[in-house]
Amino acid sequence: MSAERGIVEKVEPGWAWVKTKRSGGCSSCGSRHHCLSQGGDKMLVKAQNTARAKKGDEVELYLSSKTKLKGTAIVYLIPVLGIFVGAFSANPLSAAIGLNPSLGMALFTFTGLVAAIFLMRYLANRMDTEQSLIPTVKRVVFSARTNPIKRV
Repeated sequence: MSAERGIVEKVEPGWAWVKTKRSGGCSSCGSRHHCLSQGGDKMLVKAQNTARAKKGDEVELYLSSKTKLKGTAIVYLIPVLGIFVGAFSANPLSAAIGLNPSLGMALFTFTGLVAAIFLMRYLANRMDTEQSLIPTVKRVVFSARTNPIKRV
């Protein structure tokens, strides 16, 4: 599991809005619609509040390593596989339908990429409906009630 620290800005029933630093993986994250940019390197993340954190608490957000690995595979491996499948099937398919081999290579490679993009969207939407992309507040590091020092 990977963890990020942040400060709880707002609490809703079952949810916490946590202010944290933007990391390099945010741009390709499938769960980025749960976050709001705060300008610069700060952002607000909507997370399941399983630790019952309160406003002002410093908490740790978790996202499972399995979810990160799945997301990485979806974003990087599926397009490459789509291109390879399209390219390797181009010669036999071009010969079968009587198409110029060079044109067939371009056409089937592009078709493999497009099919991979649709597969990526399907898998990402499925992960989103299963709510496996949502971070979780698992632990309160410093409680605002017992330690009123403001951390940013």
